[in-house]
Amino acid sequence: MAPTSPLFVTLYGIVTLVALLYFRPRRQSHADSFPPGPKSPNMPTLDAWIQYEQWGREYGELKNVLVLLRSSNDPSDEVVRLDPAFEGIADFSLSRAGFNEVLALEHYSDKWRGNRRVFQQNFRQSSSHRFYPAQYNKISQYLHSLITVPEEFMQHTMSLSQGLIYSALYGLDVSSEDPLSKKAVEALVMFGRASLEPYPALERYPWLRFMPSWFPGCGFQEIANKFRQNVTELGSIPLDQAKAGTGTSLIAELALASEGNPLDIKKIKTMGAGSLLAGADTTMSAINAFLLTMVQHPNVQLKARAEIDRVIGRGRLPKFEDRRSLPYVESVYREIMRMHPVLPLGVYHASIEDDFYQGYHIPKGCVIVPNIWAMSRDPNVYSEPDRFMPERFLDSPDGPFTSINDILAFGFGRRVCVGRYMADNTVWLAIASVLATLDLQKAKDNEGNEVDLPGEYTRTFFRHPKPYRSSIMPRDQQARDLILAAAMVD
Repeated sequence: MAPTSPLFVTLYGIVTLVALLYFRPRRQSHADSFPPGPKSPNMPTLDAWIQYEQWGREYGELKNVLVLLRSSNDPSDEVVRLDPAFEGIADFSLSRAGFNEVLALEHYSDKWRGNRRVFQQNFRQSSSHRFYPAQYNKISQYLHSLITVPEEFMQHTMSLSQGLIYSALYGLDVSSEDPLSKKAVEALVMFGRASLEPYPALERYPWLRFMPSWFPGCGFQEIANKFRQNVTELGSIPLDQAKAGTGTSLIAELALASEGNPLDIKKIKTMGAGSLLAGADTTMSAINAFLLTMVQHPNVQLKARAEIDRVIGRGRLPKFEDRRSLPYVESVYREIMRMHPVLPLGVYHASIEDDFYQGYHIPKGCVIVPNIWAMSRDPNVYSEPDRFMPERFLDSPDGPFTSINDILAFGFGRRVCVGRYMADNTVWLAIASVLATLDLQKAKDNEGNEVDLPGEYTRTFFRHPKPYRSSIMPRDQQARDLILAAAMVD
């Protein structure tokens, strides 16, 4: 073949073009600007927030492709910039696996905005007073249960947390032993399990979400199907019961106003189911953490009680209007929420587009984990961060009565806990009411010796106190009479 033949010229041109493309100067890869972190780490499933915090100290504020945030400096800015959507947890996507039936797990979309709007309209701060009667009633019942069967105090806290939602939203009296209540707990267990058990096959082959549960790599389907079934029933069954009831309730009123509009009814069900799931664990965890902490710190208990006696007296239980007159009690509440967030790693998020933050490249789809546990223990913000010291809030320049947005346990950004005002009021009122009437001490054995108090917490996705023994009794006869009278009235 002659060097100048058309075929030769064509082949030469192709080879030259390929060579030029292959050896052309390349733009510097973003890989050089990725946040530093361990190479192919084994992701922890127990006390993960501690390991992430250690990586934070070792590698800096942004650790690896998970972008595990550690600093408490302006966390709202970090999460809002990087997270307009929920995409997944660690190396798989909960929403892709089918766990997208509740507001916190929905993708950022018109649907999410619509559901969020309904939630905000009914749980905003200006609407909080609507829940006051149910909160007073259920906490009076809670105190009565604590002095009647004190050894079952954790079960009583669960009953308070769940029963309050049913009462405040649906006008229903539902115990923690009711099948509906158990469905909420079961759904949370499934969610926590899925959060810690990665499904790498699903990430590599997204089409697996369309396959049956028996197909290899589709074990997540069975859990997700059960989760969706529970959430559906939590949204529908109590709503139907509320509509059929003779009394008035928030849910029944909303359903009546939306009659004939299936889309609005769906939003109401989403709000109800999400509230019941939150009530099954978050409020309960905070109150139980308070009970354990008071047993561990009797001096704090005495100091807070003295403030209540001085401001309110002994003739009635605390009310919401007393709150700003009780700065030390507020400081106890703030310190509980700081040290014991029920979700130490918050709700995981993901970036929806490539971004840069503090000079680091944050690729699209990168999972964002806000380490609330570590943020709340940042030594640059909190001196002796592992020590329970309510005085840190009492003596701070701004005092303890700062914005609710300063309580990191409620999250931040556009995904902040939408029911935080109700939860904030419930936990505070429970704390103040217990301090006003009860004496919390270590349990004693048959010989009168104090029983050891391990003070252990669960170590997985949700963090709350493990079962322990304690002594719970009225401060005196006057306190007992006050509890009995309040329970009788309610």
